[in-house]
This record gives sequence, C-alpha cells and structure tokens, in this order.
Amino acid sequence: MQADRARSVHDYRGLAADYDRRTRLVDRVRLRAVAALGLRPGETVLDAGCGTGFAFAPIEAAIGASGRLLAFDHSPELLALARARVARAGWHNVELKEDAAESARFDARADALLLSYVHDVLQSEAALDNLLSQAKPGGRVVACGTVLWPWWGRPVNAWLRLRHRRYVTVMENLERPWVKLEPRLADFRVEIPWPPGWRYLASGRLPA
Repeated sequence: MQADRARSVHDYRGLAADYDRRTRLVDRVRLRAVAALGLRPGETVLDAGCGTGFAFAPIEAAIGASGRLLAFDHSPELLALARARVARAGWHNVELKEDAAESARFDARADALLLSYVHDVLQSEAALDNLLSQAKPGGRVVACGTVLWPWWGRPVNAWLRLRHRRYVTVMENLERPWVKLEPRLADFRVEIPWPPGWRYLASGRLPA
C-alpha cells in the first residue's frame, strides 16, 4: 500500500502544536535509538522524518560542532518547530529540508541514519532505496517505533491501531515494521523492550 502523503500532511497540521506532549511516552525508546547509532564527533547523521527535531539535541551532543546533521520532514508545521529548535540552540551544522523520504536528497553521505517513528517510510521501497543510498558503505542504521503484540494481544493491538491512525497512513506490517529494512542491512537485530512490549528498536549496517 502506498502512503497517503496529502492525508499525512493534513493530519500533522492538526497534531504539530501538541506533538511533543502527545508523544512523550516514547521519548525513552527514541533516545535509545540515538544512542544505538554509536555516534562520534565529526560524523554526519541523517534524521529521516525528523518531526519537531526531538532527536537533534542528543545527536548534536554526540557529533559536536564538527559534525553535520541532515534532516527532513514532509510536514511544514513539524519542520517549522524543528527550525525553531535549531535556532534556539544556535546549532550551525544543521541542514533542514521540507521533502518526502522518496525524494529528499543531500550533498553529503551519512555515517548514520536514524528512522525514528516513521512507519510509512519503512513500508516504502522507494524511500528506503533513496535514504540508504545516501549513507556510506558500512553506515549504521537504527529504526524504532510501534510493533503489534502477538496474536494473544488482540485487544491491545486494536487500541494501537486506533491510536496510530492519525500518525501513519500505511497500516500494513505493524506486526513486523522492519520487514523491508532487514534484507538491506547486515548484522541486523531487533529488540522489543518489556514492558510495554509494543515498541521496538532495530539496528544494522549497510554492507561495506
């Protein structure tokens, strides 16, 4: 199924002002995702679907002023909040673009790629091809997001689907969101922290 970009932009227009508060319960796994990138000073990072820029601070703390942060989002309202975050912090090594994952391009190749709560992106072959082509051979890739429980968790899964209907437009593969990413990476692994068991952290690296 193809992501509905127009619907997503519309939905996030209504969510943007309160987005950070609404998503605060997943802050811990998002911070773990940044830590799992194993960033070093001077590295270049691509934050795909950066939203309001929640991950910018820990990324900047790791790469320092000599590093480079590339980021994009398709929502102009979320990206405006990300730009404001960058301005407040005074970071001068950040490049932001309003674009879709299938078409966003930067003039540098990344040492690390972050895919944090971007389910629609992970279900798009074209998006993954585009983003992974902008990472260096051997580059680290980390994804995190929501995953459905096994069959015995049907009531919880129904709640998760309902809760996410304004955040994603592609509801397929919620039981294995990483299914299209895994074949593209080496040393791939998935963690599902418990509790609550409906969040995952996947990591791997591009073939050298």
